[in-house]
Amino acid sequence: MSKFLKLIACVFFVLQNISCGTLGGLDDRVFLVSKEKIENAIDSFYTMNPTYVIPAKWEQHNDWSKRGYDFLESRIFYFKSSPEEMYYVSFVGTSTSPADTFTCTLAIRAVFKEDEKGWYLEKDLDRKEKKRIEARFDNEIVSKIEVYANAKAKRE
Repeated sequence: MSKFLKLIACVFFVLQNISCGTLGGLDDRVFLVSKEKIENAIDSFYTMNPTYVIPAKWEQHNDWSKRGYDFLESRIFYFKSSPEEMYYVSFVGTSTSPADTFTCTLAIRAVFKEDEKGWYLEKDLDRKEKKRIEARFDNEIVSKIEVYANAKAKRE
């Protein structure tokens, strides 16, 4: 019995302390519409708001495929006004699960700042910075996607 308990303890330790290499993310935005509808809304957003498209000067930082994250369906939103930054936003749950025709979830996975570090993950940001980023995303991006998709997002 003692060996069994040690084995259970080891398995528990491994599961708690070894990461799968995921990006993590800030709060989810859940839309009660299809992924296709959100994709179309994002396309409309970029068409109507071209300043949010990655500028040529930062295109080299769109290196997520090289980092091994090309399996994630994602979009990058650029913010020109201070602080100048980009948000790497992915569709949550779409790469491994069948397409859900009733919900679509988006989450900020990383934030780019033009400094020595570049991309910041959620774990790299303090609470005040997370709050600022979440508010900016909601006010400048999500609110417009809601209009184009005719669907309200729920923050989880």
